[in-house]
Amino acid sequence: MPTQVLEHDACRAAAIQYVIDAYDGVRGRPGKGLPHAQAAADLVRAAGHGEVVQVAAMLHDVVEDTPRTVDDVAQAFGPRVASMVDALTEDSTIKHYAQRKRNLRSRAAAAGTEVLDISLADKVASLRHAVLTGDKVSARKLAHYRATLQIGLAAGASDMLCEQLEDLLTVVSVR
Repeated sequence: MPTQVLEHDACRAAAIQYVIDAYDGVRGRPGKGLPHAQAAADLVRAAGHGEVVQVAAMLHDVVEDTPRTVDDVAQAFGPRVASMVDALTEDSTIKHYAQRKRNLRSRAAAAGTEVLDISLADKVASLRHAVLTGDKVSARKLAHYRATLQIGLAAGASDMLCEQLEDLLTVVSVR
């Protein structure tokens, strides 16, 4: 087996273990945690992204959902992955939902198409889970997803991810 494949598998395995460890003892929300992280990473891989972007996708929620920090991610996976994760992490000091989400979209867009693709993959994975489980999604969350899609389309994000998100937005149930 080529060395590059082994290194990729080892890095992905390290990211999986990191997510498992980070969520240990954390009360998880349905559709989050390792399955969601893996789904996001698989989506960016299918969109043609390499190892660094896949690892960042795997870790995209770990700072928001667990006690882990961006510095912890940097120590484990380096500054590039940590920078992507930081751009995908909500600013919890912004209390108003719409402002917090607008800030998140702006930071993701400023970080570039790789980060936008992770953001799109996150939303595709979340909506797939909602469709599979029959869960309804709030109107304000769907508005955030639509705004993210518009930014992705304008910025030249992955056509595949944009199309999948657009399709899912037409079939998901609103609560």
